[in-house]
Amino acid sequence: MNTPVVIIGAGSAGLAVAAALQERNVDCIVLEQGDRVAASWRQRHEDLRLNTIRWLSDLPGLRIPRAAGRWVSRDDYIAYLERYADRNALDVRCTVRVEHVMPTADGWQVVTTAGTYDAANVIVATGGDRIPRLPGLPGLAAFRKPVMHVSRLRRAADLAGRRVLLIGSGNSAVEIAGHLVDHQVAQLWMSVRRTPNILPRQLWGVPLHPVTVALRHLPERLRDGLARSISRRAFGDLRPYGLPAPKDGPFRRMRTSGVTAAVDQGFVGHLTAGRLRIVADVDHLTANEAVLRDGVRVEPDVLLVATGYRSGLEELLGHLDILDQNGRPRTGKSQPAMEGLWFTGFWPAIEGTLRQHGPEARRIAAAIARNPR
Repeated sequence: MNTPVVIIGAGSAGLAVAAALQERNVDCIVLEQGDRVAASWRQRHEDLRLNTIRWLSDLPGLRIPRAAGRWVSRDDYIAYLERYADRNALDVRCTVRVEHVMPTADGWQVVTTAGTYDAANVIVATGGDRIPRLPGLPGLAAFRKPVMHVSRLRRAADLAGRRVLLIGSGNSAVEIAGHLVDHQVAQLWMSVRRTPNILPRQLWGVPLHPVTVALRHLPERLRDGLARSISRRAFGDLRPYGLPAPKDGPFRRMRTSGVTAAVDQGFVGHLTAGRLRIVADVDHLTANEAVLRDGVRVEPDVLLVATGYRSGLEELLGHLDILDQNGRPRTGKSQPAMEGLWFTGFWPAIEGTLRQHGPEARRIAAAIARNPR
């Protein structure tokens, strides 16, 4: 099967670049291993809301409806992506899993469960959080209680009344911790190795997302200073509650480690009210307990881990030597990793990942239209 462009992934980044190509009259198909568009969004927990404001989270050519509110829910965003694919009449082929991507003399060969596609250009839009990363905790194999990555938790309410040990302190951990308390877990311990940078979603009723966008061209040191000042004004000193000030600011940490800031949706209020407890890093597990680095033992009913993700690109592209040590593409935004091989949606940003999809899509589509190969 021959096509000018194959796009892998029918999430927001993949749909955006497909629409941008179509606008330039470049034929493309989108391959999605799920049974519908936005498959990865459908796997997220039902309490999820975007941390980015509605009017800076939509894709080119179609606004998210005002009825979705300031902070769009998971289900409303899925419905929006469905409308986006339908309105643009995108050629999305579902239940097609890509197994290998290989260079050929004329372009690329994409081997899938539905056959092989030959394309001049391939755009990978599968995202950096496709495969949950589990910690290698000593004693994990002997631990008798349920162990669950946060990505597999569909409803925080399912853990109501249970004692939960949550491992992790990134945005996912901070977000789900607030929801767990909202849904009345019996006890919540949060095991923190590295203090997160926590920012309020809004201050005095004013959303901060547009502010971060407006200040994105300032020097990193200045942005970090402003972020620290905002955090102190919003939350005060959290050291008495087990969270000393982070050693580096959110923008520096984003640049050096790829870890984005955590956005507060009630977590800090629960922490300062004593409804959850920060504890030390886990040293090892026994059959029923978690033994912490400081010797404290806790006995949870459920071990919930929020220890990040990996892209899963090694299986598709590891043979091409274009991935870094963390399995992410070693290429700049909207630049080909190799001739005719592109990536989009792999660069998180504190000022909003979703708002980047449109500019990335337009730049990639314009480059392909100029040189269709």
